[in-house]
Amino acid sequence: MKRIALGMGLGFILLALAAWPAQRAVADDETENVRIKLEAPLDAVNCAGTPAVINVLGLMIDISHAQVEVHGEDVEDESEDAPITCADLMVGQTVEVKLASDVADPMTGLLSATEVELGASGVEIQAPLQAVDPNAPSVTVLGLVVDIHNATTENDDSQGDEEGEAPVDPTKLMVGQTVELELVSSTPPLVATSLEVKNSDNEVELHLIDKDMNDDANEDDASEADVDVMEKVVVTAPGSHKHVKQVVEMHMTGSGNTIRLSGLPTGKAKITVTRGNKTGHKAVKVKANQTRVVKMRIK
Repeated sequence: MKRIALGMGLGFILLALAAWPAQRAVADDETENVRIKLEAPLDAVNCAGTPAVINVLGLMIDISHAQVEVHGEDVEDESEDAPITCADLMVGQTVEVKLASDVADPMTGLLSATEVELGASGVEIQAPLQAVDPNAPSVTVLGLVVDIHNATTENDDSQGDEEGEAPVDPTKLMVGQTVELELVSSTPPLVATSLEVKNSDNEVELHLIDKDMNDDANEDDASEADVDVMEKVVVTAPGSHKHVKQVVEMHMTGSGNTIRLSGLPTGKAKITVTRGNKTGHKAVKVKANQTRVVKMRIK
C-alpha cells in the first residue's frame, strides 16, 4: 500500500479496498450518511452535448445516465403528465444532484450524476473530506475549498444523545470522513454555516504499546496508520444498482499513544501502525454506533 507523507504528526490513515483501487468513496444505499450529493442552483445546462452536462457550484457534471425527478417522484411515474428530462432543467433552478463518486470519471474528466431532483431549496454538500486545513480553517470536498471559519461543527449524533449533537474540534477532522456542509450561498468563495460529521459514532480507539518497553509508546512519538476496511454495500451508479466493496480513503494527523478513528464504515478492518522503524498489526470489526477499544503492540 502506497503511503503519503502529510508532514509531522500522526500521519496517514487509508481505508481502501482492492476491488476498485483507482476509485475513491462511492455513493451507496447502506445509509443516507454516506451518500454523495450536492444541492444548489443550476449555473448552466447543456442537453445537446455528448454527454449532456450541468454546472452546479462550478462543477461540470455528466447527467447522461441520471434519472431526473421532481418533488421525489420518479420520471417514469404514471401520475406525472409528462416525463421530466434534461430539457426541463433551467439555469437558476435549485436541484439536488446525487453522484456516483467524489472524483471525476477518468474517461470523461467529469463527475457523474445518478439522479437529479428538481424542487430543492438549499445550498448544501455531502461528501468525503478530501483535504483539511486547520489553520484557515477550511475543508475541501468535491474539489471545492469551503471556508469553515465561522461554521458550527458537530457530530451527527446517530446514537440520539438527549443533550443534542456533540461539537467537533476542526483540528480533529480526518480526510475521508463524510460531512454535510450547509453553505451561505453558491457564490464563490464558498463559506459554510455548519459542518456535520456523519457516522461519527463508528469508532476504533487504538492504544499503542511498545513491545520492547512492555509499556505504552512514547506520548510524543508520531505514528502513521494504514487501515483497510472490507464492506459490502449497495451502490447506485449510472446504470447500476448492485452490491460492491466500498472504497474509502482516510488520513489524519496528530501525536500521542492513542489513535482515535471515527466516522468509519462498518466492516472488517485491518489496521497497520508504523512508528519510526516499528510496526503493529490488528484486525478489528467496526460496528455501527460503537467504539471499539483495542490495544496494539508495535515492534
